[in-house]
Amino acid sequence: MLHSVEQGLDRLIDHYTAVCIVLALFVLSMVGVGNTVVVCLLGLLLCMAGLTQQTARVDLWILLPLLIYDLACLASTCAAYGEIVSGYGVTHGIFPVIYLLAACLEDGERHTLKRACALWTGAAGAAGIGRFVFLAVTQGRVGRMSGFLGNPNAMGIFLVLGWFLVMCCTEEDGALSPLEPLLLMGAAMTLSMGSFVAMAAGILVLLAEKRGTQSLGATVQYGCRLLAKASLGMGTGLLIYLAGARTDVPWSCLPLVLYGAALMALWRSFERFLEAKPKMAALMAGLGTLVAAAAVVIRPSAVATFAERLEMMASGLGYLTANPLLGVGPFRWRFLDLNDGGKYFNTWHIHNVVLHVGVEMGWIAMAALAVVLLRLLGRRSSPAERALAAVFLVHNLMDTSFFYLGITALVMAAAGGFRAGSRRLSGGWVKLLFALLAGLFAWGLCFTAMTS
Repeated sequence: MLHSVEQGLDRLIDHYTAVCIVLALFVLSMVGVGNTVVVCLLGLLLCMAGLTQQTARVDLWILLPLLIYDLACLASTCAAYGEIVSGYGVTHGIFPVIYLLAACLEDGERHTLKRACALWTGAAGAAGIGRFVFLAVTQGRVGRMSGFLGNPNAMGIFLVLGWFLVMCCTEEDGALSPLEPLLLMGAAMTLSMGSFVAMAAGILVLLAEKRGTQSLGATVQYGCRLLAKASLGMGTGLLIYLAGARTDVPWSCLPLVLYGAALMALWRSFERFLEAKPKMAALMAGLGTLVAAAAVVIRPSAVATFAERLEMMASGLGYLTANPLLGVGPFRWRFLDLNDGGKYFNTWHIHNVVLHVGVEMGWIAMAALAVVLLRLLGRRSSPAERALAAVFLVHNLMDTSFFYLGITALVMAAAGGFRAGSRRLSGGWVKLLFALLAGLFAWGLCFTAMTS
């Protein structure tokens, strides 16, 4: 027994870089849009791990724009506040760190990291469902599931990204496929309509990729199987939500949770059934329209919310030319919106991340971020990887998931492991970048200590 424990610890030590990234994802998922002290301490630890690396395989069309974006954020913060810590530059410095650290991994570690990221999203989904059920049984009716991220919309896209990440892993190994129903159930329980739209975009990318290599009939059958799985998983999640949040007997969600657990246990058999019975797959895919309709009926305010987001974007466009170089300054759009005499939206971020970055941090930051998002989508990678990028891109055109550190860090960790289009970066450059970023985090800690 002791020998087995020692062997396990030895394996963890051998793969300490991947372990550090996974632990970082866990911490970042807990801090929402950021806590300077926590992020700086975490960033320093990651940079220390990075200083031991000898080489990295990076996509310069991702790494360089990430660094340019961060420099533009620092410049915007300095212009607005006279220092560089009060904006996004310091906390968002964690993104290039995680991307670069993931890019340092060997192929075996890269596969391990993807699996660990998928497992983390599954664990977060299970914890969120467990908390929802516990509150429903002990306290009566509850609201939409928000989980570790503290916000239903953020949790929704986190779990949707997790579903596509599991598909990235199942392209190489199907061991994680039973996580699919768990992630789909959790995503449905958030009732995040933006996440559902982003999921649809990811599915369309998968179908387009399949059509490029197979016949129309094979593509239709694949799409039916995919939609059938999504319908069953999300339909189960909606039933759990309705039982726990919209009935007078919230404990009735318990049998549905047990059904969900059975679904996970039998998921591979269900996949084989769909492959053997294409007509049943088509029927279940068609029933997915009922699941979508039920989600809209359960949350009718979603239509009004979407219209309000369009108004918000129109308001943001009015400030896009206020200061094209450096923007109006981090966190300042909200106060401009409060005092401009128009509708006040009572939120910190325009629900279009690219537009928000252009307004607050300037056009250079906006262009750099757009390059990163488009590069993730356009690079030569596997279908599931491109679908993952499409989900992230589409959601950030209608919501604010980029500003949730745990969500973007998850995408950066996955992107750092994607080898398509990458170039080898020498150890000297790798160490220099980590040293510079460590200096940024150290200054963030010092400034926060001096001003607190």
